[in-house]
Formats: sequence, structure tokens, C-alpha cells
Amino acid sequence: MAEQLPLPVLYDGYDQGHYTLPAAVVKARDTYRGVEAMPFPQPPRNAWETVHDVVEATVDAVAAGTKLPDVELIEQARRAERVYQDALDMIGGCLDLAAQRARTVLREQSTAIITEHLRPALAETWQAYKDAHRILAEYGQTEPRHLLSAPSKVRKASDTCDLMADRYNAIAGARSQLASALSITCPDDPRGKYTMLRNYHQLFPVRLATGRPPWSGLSTRHYLDWMAEHGGQLWLPTPAEQRDALLHELPDSSPLKQVA
Repeated sequence: MAEQLPLPVLYDGYDQGHYTLPAAVVKARDTYRGVEAMPFPQPPRNAWETVHDVVEATVDAVAAGTKLPDVELIEQARRAERVYQDALDMIGGCLDLAAQRARTVLREQSTAIITEHLRPALAETWQAYKDAHRILAEYGQTEPRHLLSAPSKVRKASDTCDLMADRYNAIAGARSQLASALSITCPDDPRGKYTMLRNYHQLFPVRLATGRPPWSGLSTRHYLDWMAEHGGQLWLPTPAEQRDALLHELPDSSPLKQVA
């Protein structure tokens, strides 16, 4: 089975306009899609059916005393099957190569994807969310079901929160796929606490592995509400920046901090 296009979630968010991507990354995807759109050849007639036809025609010709059929028809049918299979193998190889090249470009551009594309989109998204949430907080209600009779400015702010929550999901999903598909991770932060949040332990000082932060299990909008209300510093670091944030919040007695 041919390789699939890597990081489809990343491309979905780009197609939906949630963020930009490097030109080389988009070009690699377009190349894969172009190969994928190549027309597949139609399967030829089964060679065994041709053998049967030639056998039947031969017996009929002997019975009628007419010219025997050309046995070369069998070889032509087999040749058509080989050409068809070669074409399928070739297209599969093209898809594999296009996917491998896309993966290489994604890996080469991974830092730029984070710092020049996803990060600005997140900063814009988070600022827009906080601005809209502030309007809701001033009104005294943040739940959409309680805003049906609210002023248009307030209802518009609630709509903005919904839109920015969707955009946040797309950005977070793209970052997650970079981590899972290309291993763009911080080894010192195996649980990924600082992948999207700079001040994790400031907000939740408990360091037990089984500790559940107060935002655990919340919907995206409620998660963003909680962060807006408690000073959450949403960000999108490189693995090195993620490690720095982790070290910054570790106690001085931590072996990892002492080594660093």
C-alpha cells in the first residue's frame, strides 16, 4: 500500500485558513496531490479468459474447417496484464516518493512551522479570545446558553470565542501531529506539559504524576476560559524553549535543573 501524505491535520488547518505554512511545505503537498490525481489505467481483460476464447475458437475452427485463431492473442493478453501491473507499481512508487519528500521537507521546516506560522497564529488567536472573554466577563456571563438576550456586542464576543476555540484546536492539533509524526518533542517534558502552556506549574504546583490539573477534561472553550481567568500563558515553543520553561519552573533541588 502506498504511503499516505504525512501530517494531514497540519494541512487541514492550513486549508481552513487557521494559519500559514512555508511555501516548500505547501509545494510538497501539492506535488503529492498531483501524483495522487494521476489517472489509473483500466484493468485489461483477464488472460485466462483469452485462453478460453482461443481454445473455443480453435475447436470451432477445426469443426468448421476454417482458419485457426492466432495463438499470439494469449501472449498479448498476458503482456497487457504485465503492463497494467507495472503501471500500478509505478504509481505506488511515485506516491511513496512524493510522501517521503513531503516528510523530509516537513522535518526540515519544522522549526519554521512552529516559530513563523503556528506561533503567530496562536498569539493572534489567544489575544482575540482574551479580548472577547473580557467583554463577556464584564457582562457577567460567559456561557453561550445564557447570552441569547444579551446585547449584540456580547453575543458577537461569544461567537468570537467559539471561532477562536476552533482555531486553537486546529493549531494544537497541528502541533500535536508534528510531535507524533516527526518526533518534534522535548525529551525532558515527556508529558508535554509545556508544549502549549508556559506556566504549567505556576497554575498547578502539584508535581505528582497522577495529579490532575483543574482544567483537565474541560472543553476547549472552557479550557480557554479557565486560562483567561487564571493567567494562563499560552504559547508555542520550540523543544529547546519548552525545556527552558520546564527548567525555569523546577525547584532548585531538582537533579535536572542542577545538571542544566
